[in-house]
Amino acid sequence: MNSINGSTEQLFFSGADYFSSLLAAINGAQRSIDLETYIFAVDSVGEKILEALIAAVTRGVIVRVMVDGAGTPNWGGTLVRKLEQVGGETRVFHPFPWRLWQWSRSVVWVPFLVRAIYLLLKINSRNHRKVCIIDGKIVYTGSFNVSQDHVDRDGKQRGWRDTGVRLENVDLEDVILAFESSWAHRPMQERIRKFFRHIGTNPVIRLNNNWHRRRILYKNLLGRIRGCRRRVWITNAYFVPDNFLLRRLTDAARQSIDVRILLPAQSDVAFMPWASKTFYEKLLQAGVRIFEYLPVMLHAKTLILDDWMIIGSSNLNHRSLLHDLEVDVNIRSKAARETLEKQFLVDLENSREISLADWQKRTWYQRLVGNLILYLKYFI
Repeated sequence: MNSINGSTEQLFFSGADYFSSLLAAINGAQRSIDLETYIFAVDSVGEKILEALIAAVTRGVIVRVMVDGAGTPNWGGTLVRKLEQVGGETRVFHPFPWRLWQWSRSVVWVPFLVRAIYLLLKINSRNHRKVCIIDGKIVYTGSFNVSQDHVDRDGKQRGWRDTGVRLENVDLEDVILAFESSWAHRPMQERIRKFFRHIGTNPVIRLNNNWHRRRILYKNLLGRIRGCRRRVWITNAYFVPDNFLLRRLTDAARQSIDVRILLPAQSDVAFMPWASKTFYEKLLQAGVRIFEYLPVMLHAKTLILDDWMIIGSSNLNHRSLLHDLEVDVNIRSKAARETLEKQFLVDLENSREISLADWQKRTWYQRLVGNLILYLKYFI
């Protein structure tokens, strides 16, 4: 673990290491476990997590689990029911309105017809955070869902490349309040009060749980890119930048800043590479270097802007910027920053660099499909 001012930061680049540490923390919890995740698959990884949560409840720990209605539409099954039967609580964030059997776990408690209308209006609003808070003093977050997709299986299929972080002895007030707000669906007057809370320009934990926060943090990100003097190194799974971000990246490259973007060569979302590739030509012409990660699905989301570094769940797309709840962590210790920097360079060694000459050889069909997909960029 790496420490700074009494707090600790531990980085993870493999699912095996991340889930091993998370399970140990769950098994050692004494008071409470609050877990929220976009995807909670009841597979080999999910079963181990659920069994550990059930054991925690039986020894007196308060356990709450919240999943997203789109990421985990089929939440339930024997182990989930067992967790609820022994006293654990589970909820589904904005279940699809036609999945009536999930309404009993919905975070919204309003009359039937009103709830149907509400869920329909909120169908594009998702909880994309991946957070586990242990005893109110330890937090795990990053891009790891609860899924065996992130771990090696039988020596035949390698797990996705993700990045996570464990924090201890840091101020967790904001991330605890964010969980409580999603869990309890805070009333409007309380949300308005939180809206006007002061937001630091460089918080350790960056949350976009209201419009005001989204605006402040995004402006802060754009300003930091504009202020870079050495490097802008980006790792991202779903890259569909808006015009403001695209302009900042191309301007930085034209000013001889080392701008490198690492993206997946293969994706779990079939159309996403087509959408991302639409921006390649403009970026390459400006001098941005683009790499595609080859070994497995690249799902990590990290930023290295000079010596300011971020790990989290946020993608550089319209979903994260406009719709989804996200959480990112500002990595502060020198040792953790050096570790993240080294991992980025290792990932580049396992990638292919895209050249402008090669990219301009695309067929008209590839260009057409990519541009057509971008008409849906508000939703991706």
